[in-house]
Order: sequence, then structure tokens, then C-alpha cells
Amino acid sequence: MKINKISVSFKAQEKIFKKHSIKRNEIEAVFFDEPYYFKAKGKKYIAIGFAEKYVTIVFAYDNKEAEIITAYPSSDWQIRLFKRKNGKK
Repeated sequence: MKINKISVSFKAQEKIFKKHSIKRNEIEAVFFDEPYYFKAKGKKYIAIGFAEKYVTIVFAYDNKEAEIITAYPSSDWQIRLFKRKNGKK
């Protein structure tokens, strides 16, 4: 998946930090370090990756742009899925 631009509204960024303690730079780092992507509903996708900690990101994808909806620390099953799909231990 090719992503040229990552956008996070101020409101979403504030909510993600207050509720889940995930910073914008962690979100961006996930996209630059080979995350595991899978399709959700409609134009939404989920990315699981590592940036200081394992992070799961829900985003809308259109025209090579990712609009972040939410991000949160990955659950155990998401971490196992990421490791299995990316061949990491």
C-alpha cells in the first residue's frame, strides 16, 4: 500500500493522545516501518506496527492519503498477527 500523505485532525489527535497516550510521531513512525495492513469496512483500513510500542491504527484510505480515525495500543492478538505476517519474533 502506497501512502504519500498522513493526515490527522486536531480533534482526533487530541482524543488519541488523551485516551490512548499515542503521539502523532508514533502514528507516522508505524507507517514508515513496514506495518501490516488489512481492509476493514468501506474505504477503511487497519495498520498494525511498532513505534516505541505496538500500535494499531484505523484510517480511511483514498488517493494515496491516509486520514487517521483512531490509534491505540495493540492487543495481544494484534501483536501476534503482526509478528506472524511480518515474519518477526
